[in-house]
Amino acid sequence: MIAAARQDKQGDGDMPTGNRGIAILCAGLMIGPFGCAGPTGPIFGDWYGYQPLPGPQAQLAVELVLHGPPTARLGAFRMHVQTMWMVANPQNQSDYPTGTWTMQPVTIDGRTYRRIDLSGLDTAMHHATLIAHYIELPNGTLVPATADGKPDLSPGGLAFRLVPRPRGSFGYGRV
Repeated sequence: MIAAARQDKQGDGDMPTGNRGIAILCAGLMIGPFGCAGPTGPIFGDWYGYQPLPGPQAQLAVELVLHGPPTARLGAFRMHVQTMWMVANPQNQSDYPTGTWTMQPVTIDGRTYRRIDLSGLDTAMHHATLIAHYIELPNGTLVPATADGKPDLSPGGLAFRLVPRPRGSFGYGRV
């Protein structure tokens, strides 16, 4: 009787246990390479870095993505900010600020650079330490702009730099 009930259950369209396991494995293998979708539109640039916090042994991991084609002068941005305390601390937090960005060419000491200004950081976690005005160096690195609009290449300024993520890398354009 029990064997007949099992046979009827399999006959009703249920997949045998062995086949179900294989189907789940195949689905998992397909999701792996295709599960993380790429950016939904063109990306102007993608940078990341580790910036100091005013506390002892604390940093921010910062990822910045500017949306728009390579020729854009403005667009939307997404940022991921993660506090990183080197000692166990319950204050490790993530934030995902968004806003708008503008780019304008500036001439400094006879060289042309791109100045990138971010708007919308004032409500972000650690907004007082996040940089809203950057100068892009020829190698693609973003460094803070000083009050007079020049790149801050001092040790303090370089501590806040963001380096470009390679366009072909897996994480490019994703925050």
